[in-house]
Amino acid sequence: MLRPTIGLDWDDVTAPFNSLAIAMANEKYGITPPLSMEEIESWENTGRAGVIKEFYHDEELYRRQKVSQKTRREVRRLMEIADVYIITAAYPKFMGIRAQQIVEAFPELPHENIILGNAKNLVHFDIILDDAIHNVLESPAAYPVLMRKPWNRKMTGLLSVNDMTEFVSLVKQIIRASQSKSGAITVPSVLALVGPSGSGKTEIAKELCSDSRFASPLTYCTKKSDKHIYLTDEEFERQQFFEKTMYAGVRYGTKKEEIEAVLKEGRFAVMPLDMCGAIAMKRHFPTAIIYVSKDKEILIRSIVEEDIFSAEEKTLRILSIDAEKRNRKICDYVVDNRTGSGTAQIRRLISCRSETA
Repeated sequence: MLRPTIGLDWDDVTAPFNSLAIAMANEKYGITPPLSMEEIESWENTGRAGVIKEFYHDEELYRRQKVSQKTRREVRRLMEIADVYIITAAYPKFMGIRAQQIVEAFPELPHENIILGNAKNLVHFDIILDDAIHNVLESPAAYPVLMRKPWNRKMTGLLSVNDMTEFVSLVKQIIRASQSKSGAITVPSVLALVGPSGSGKTEIAKELCSDSRFASPLTYCTKKSDKHIYLTDEEFERQQFFEKTMYAGVRYGTKKEEIEAVLKEGRFAVMPLDMCGAIAMKRHFPTAIIYVSKDKEILIRSIVEEDIFSAEEKTLRILSIDAEKRNRKICDYVVDNRTGSGTAQIRRLISCRSETA
């Protein structure tokens, strides 16, 4: 993949939308306490925040949309390495405004690369970025990526990013993985374990860390667990995390100093992560991204039999399996954990790669 094609959604991905509707609702109705983005908990947008749907039909909302300087800069970085398209749905009466805004924000974007319409699943790109779960799951793209927002926070497993900067890094990793073989795994470095829920990442990390050459940096989360340090949502917000993610509605974070402490000891930092977190590691530390593979039937059975998951969590985890299996193509290494041999394979991989380094 020398130069991929990329389809970018507009509303809440490239330009703000729901945040503007919230601001307009607060202005018009003086809502107390004021509405916030965190209250949009689903695509249907029910409950207190449902009032903002009134403004989806207001021309003023569309006129307020402006692309931030940071996003403009990152999209231009994408244009240097990929063919970028803006694909967006809008009510017919607002399509003129939408098209003009795109042209003004990105005058260098060819006009034929602006696609206005609802049938996103009929347009093929190598990579897409969207905030709607259904658009990501139904996309024919080789790499559909979810832009994390409050209304999709419970979705697990999909390639996902928090902002356009992370997306640019992910695209670079996809291009790099398609063009070159992985280099040697050297110590100290981060071993980023990725893969579907139920593939055995946590078990592998625990087994590796029984050896003094390996250690897992401290992690923090908003759900009580014996595996992480518990924080309330308010406490989590106050922390300065190097890497953070959302999984099945639970927030996880890691601090840079915790990772550095392991690496300074000359050890491998073993970390079960999603792809977004793994890419973040690779930007700052020597990192090997290792995909942990298992048969789909085994994954489904392990999810269904897990007592700590709600019915909704189980459904979301099962839905994400096929999409997450695509991630293996952009990882540095793949280990087959069907028979529980993933740990042994990683040990051999490290030994082999270290000897040839």
